[in-house]
Amino acid sequence: MAETQAAERTQQTRFDQADRDRVRRALLRYMEDHRIGVPTLQKLIAEANDLALDNLPLKTLQRFLAASHRSNDIIVRFCHRFAEGLPDDDPLADLGEAVAAFVGGRRDGAALQPPADLIGVFAGRTEPAQTGFAVSPPGYDHWVPFSTLTVAALPARPFAAVSETVTNWRRATVEATAPARRTYEGVLFQPAGAYCALMRNVLTGTLRLYWLGPVPGEPFPVVGHGHEGIGPLDDAPTTGPRLFRAERVNFAPAAGEASP
Repeated sequence: MAETQAAERTQQTRFDQADRDRVRRALLRYMEDHRIGVPTLQKLIAEANDLALDNLPLKTLQRFLAASHRSNDIIVRFCHRFAEGLPDDDPLADLGEAVAAFVGGRRDGAALQPPADLIGVFAGRTEPAQTGFAVSPPGYDHWVPFSTLTVAALPARPFAAVSETVTNWRRATVEATAPARRTYEGVLFQPAGAYCALMRNVLTGTLRLYWLGPVPGEPFPVVGHGHEGIGPLDDAPTTGPRLFRAERVNFAPAAGEASP
């Protein structure tokens, strides 16, 4: 039975958009995992199909991987034969696809994709921790370094990958000599003008959520709020609002990154 199903997959000759996206993702992931370029991939696909390279033009393959043109089914079939055994089970990608389907938007998903100026590495700052009823001064000059946020575009996906390393969890005004780090990974959308990042702590699985938006006239592109439940790394209250925390944050391009 399994051999019959495998043969049927190999003989597939028509490919809808979902099939094309799935093949494209598998090839791009293979290239990333094996650190190869398109010319090497071209040779591997040609060998898997017993083809001469002339029958799989490099530019045609590049266009398919970039999703810049709708490639004909013959080219997709060659790619499919090579990619059919490759994994397509990235849990973050599964999360992103599920959220995109739940939230909706344009059928092609483009409405959820973050803009190009939000792709890159950003330095995050937040309000310093306070006790009692202290009132924060206006503006952002007194805010303290908080984290580094990295947003990466994902070809053929209606969302971006996002990761964050928090180095000042306690929002201290004095930098620690050996700060504890918290690392997160997840997905980022633009569902309705604002940006939404849904992440998890890679160690504990604790959820973290950002709502961010553009701020005209400021030296940073986005500002917003971060929310996170109290997890195993924290002193755990049993009731009340201290079961979660929220902080105001802003993000500017990190040193060495071009400004949006």
